[in-house]
Amino acid sequence: MDNVPRWKKILKRIYYISIHVLAVFALFLIAVAVAVKFRWTNQSGSTDVNNRYFNGLSDKYGKAQTLGKKQIDLKRSELLQKIGLLAKYSPVDAVKIYKAYQLSGDELIALRMFDAAALMLKKNKTFNEELSELMKRRKYDSRSVFEWTNYKVWESFCGALRRDKKAIDSVARITGVESRLIVMCLVGEQVRMFNSGRERFKQYVYPLTRVMLPNNRGYGVTSILEHTALRIERNLIDKNSPFYPGDYFYRTLNVKDSFPEVVVDTIKAHRHKTIQRLIKGGDHFYSYLYTAFLLRQYQAHWTKEGFDLSYRPEILGTLFNIGFHKSNPKKDPEAGGSSFTVGNKTYTFGGLCFEFYYSGELMEEFPMTSQPFVPVKELEVRNKSYLEYMDKLMKGDSVTVLQQ
Repeated sequence: MDNVPRWKKILKRIYYISIHVLAVFALFLIAVAVAVKFRWTNQSGSTDVNNRYFNGLSDKYGKAQTLGKKQIDLKRSELLQKIGLLAKYSPVDAVKIYKAYQLSGDELIALRMFDAAALMLKKNKTFNEELSELMKRRKYDSRSVFEWTNYKVWESFCGALRRDKKAIDSVARITGVESRLIVMCLVGEQVRMFNSGRERFKQYVYPLTRVMLPNNRGYGVTSILEHTALRIERNLIDKNSPFYPGDYFYRTLNVKDSFPEVVVDTIKAHRHKTIQRLIKGGDHFYSYLYTAFLLRQYQAHWTKEGFDLSYRPEILGTLFNIGFHKSNPKKDPEAGGSSFTVGNKTYTFGGLCFEFYYSGELMEEFPMTSQPFVPVKELEVRNKSYLEYMDKLMKGDSVTVLQQ
């Protein structure tokens, strides 16, 4: 044995060591396979401490597709209040949520994002107290600060206004007077009849949800007085009048248009084509047209004296209410006009016009613009086809009815 070469002994040891190593490795692989098969290698899991909150959040708000407009409006209000609160504690996240809302247009997505952020602040006692107080107040915050919008009849009136949108938009396009300014005057005339003691209002307007014709004061839905309507027409052609707005506007009025069929009485004023146009039912186009003419004439009067009424709805409303003889251009005009009480609050006509204009009510249908009075030169270009149509109509030429 001692004669066995040393190098053979070394190779033999290497051989046996290799065999043992391979055997151990094989056993290890077998053990791993068995462990995997019987899931001995699985780590023990744990439930997130917020799991219950996650489950509740998933169906807390439901789906946007199932919500009505009023519900969506309420969710939008809730979202904006919550974003405002979060901005006090984490402005960065408040901005992110608001941007996400702008991109998606989905209130529910943004509300869920807020809840996720609120979860991160669950240990912030002050934040959670304010959030709790905010949600309590929301039970009583469904009323607007503009009291007249809280009457149920306001919703009915808005429905009637939406049905007149086409006529109002047509007038705005023709005269260059912002539709919201036109509607503002109508609101002033109509809201004063929201007094529950007025039986005629309860009997006719509320059940039928239509715009009322207040013929106890004037003509048309904006209650324009007879002498005011006639003076509006004179101002369209009298270049010496301080209220002359330019020759463009007279060309937009069909003075031949009359509706004798609406005269069912012996009232002398109703023989005027002017009055017949105002008391014509249907879409009330002429009521809105004369209202726009009047506002345009006041704007012309004041701009000639160096004062712009474009952003003074309260003054335009006041002038609309008190008449031409009270139009006195000056630096610090007074808003007011006739006063009336609705519910327990007293309003002035001009004050109510201001409230409506900036209230946000009917903003989608009749928005505020950056140009309340479109320049005449721009109107002449924009409405060239309409002017040509009216010129032919006044000359008695045969024309195809032009869609307003």
